[in-house]
Amino acid sequence: MTQQGFVKFFGVATAVTLLAASGAAIARDGQRQRGANAPRVTQPHTRTTERQRTETGHTRTDTVTRADGASATRNATVSNDKEAGTRTRNVDYTGFDGRQRSVDSVSTRTDDGFTRSTTATNAQGETATRDLTVSRDKEAGTTTREANYTTFDGRTGSMTDVIQRTDDGYTRNTSRTLPDGETHTRDVDVSCDKDARSCVRQVEVDQQP
Repeated sequence: MTQQGFVKFFGVATAVTLLAASGAAIARDGQRQRGANAPRVTQPHTRTTERQRTETGHTRTDTVTRADGASATRNATVSNDKEAGTRTRNVDYTGFDGRQRSVDSVSTRTDDGFTRSTTATNAQGETATRDLTVSRDKEAGTTTREANYTTFDGRTGSMTDVIQRTDDGYTRNTSRTLPDGETHTRDVDVSCDKDARSCVRQVEVDQQP
């Protein structure tokens, strides 16, 4: 089973984003970031999960053993600091190939949302990072997400996503700048008729070299 398959099996979206998608793929649509193309576990296997509460959060260990005796593990430690408004998550992986990877993230609550800093380390010891800021304006009805990332090979990219509530639905404007300099935009307009119980969704996509 490949690294992508192992990560997807345990359903860790952040790990898939950073560990399985070095380069431009890191900035692609959310479903690709979650590992939509990762291979599945098809052969017989056994899965064991151990979860333990701690004073500040919990730990969890997952082990998958295949019919041929090979095993892969995932160890996660989550801790919360309510006073500081932070949540720390450290995840270590050992694949069926015996190689190790890790994903560490720190989320911090802010007055209008939160920030999250994530660092992934691959089997070669290279690191990729992603810094995310989410802010909400309840009066204006907007949610803004801004992210900057660095890939395992040192290239950089960014993303801005703004959701605006409207009287009959919402709009969503997303712009991504990939490491190769390309800019991708996606504009969504959703309007709903409650009486007719129907919604209309319009999407415009653009790509600039």
